Amino acid sequence: MLYHYTSLNGLLGILRSRSIWATHASYLNDASEFFHGLAFAKQQAGAIFEADDYVAAFGWAVRHALEAIDVGDLYIASFSQKADLLSQWRGYCPAGGGVCLGFDVETVRTFCAASGFRLDPCRYEHDDQRRQVHELVVQCYSRFPQPKMTRADYGQLATSAKVDADIEYRERTSVGPEKPQADAATAWLCTELSELAPLFKNQGFHEEAEWRIVANQPSQAVQFRPTASYLAPYVELNILGGEMAGALREIIVGPNPNQERCEASVQMLLASSGITGVEVKASPLPFNVW
Repeated sequence: MLYHYTSLNGLLGILRSRSIWATHASYLNDASEFFHGLAFAKQQAGAIFEADDYVAAFGWAVRHALEAIDVGDLYIASFSQKADLLSQWRGYCPAGGGVCLGFDVETVRTFCAASGFRLDPCRYEHDDQRRQVHELVVQCYSRFPQPKMTRADYGQLATSAKVDADIEYRERTSVGPEKPQADAATAWLCTELSELAPLFKNQGFHEEAEWRIVANQPSQAVQFRPTASYLAPYVELNILGGEMAGALREIIVGPNPNQERCEASVQMLLASSGITGVEVKASPLPFNVW
């Protein structure tokens, strides 16, 4: 199961639209975490081949391409592996008016695969983050035009001959006939890193056990919702529509001064919406903020 924490207003919106809202990456509650993840990915990717003269042209191409990465048309929907988690009630729900929606993970995965979206757990360990970036850069290099000589032959060259080889490799891949292949490889890397960056989070948030849907250039129409100080762009991911109708399995009513009444009203809402097979229950947490 994957759990989505939201307000009672959010529950109404989800059931009425049969959709989860994915917010543009620049307008997340803490958009700085995305830019931190992107900066970390760029730093790691750019440094991998920085001191290797044999593939200096590749290292230069990667660094040049990474400078141009931005958020683009990227939308994020967040879930947690953990149900009824106190920090989630505090962080993502209004006091005394939150619910936690439990979705079947395999149904969500099927929806994302059919829609061309990414569903992955967030990475909290820096070593894991570095490994992920390294694997992508290695794959990028396999797509990139290769040097004309082997590394062993390059190592036997005099310094001046190495300079000539470096210049030839860079010209061939930056302005010469192999530029289209080189550009395609670095563009692939930039796309992969921009989708990976939203999954990089500080280790201090490990308790949240967060998963995210990352929708890159979704076909859904962009809509807007008001926040306290700006309008947040979002798209509706129709995760409860059609064959996905059974994705929602559980609703937990959060700490609430009228918990029994709220639980009954949620059951009435499900019935009036024609949604069946959903267990509704109340959180037992003794969290009182009203």
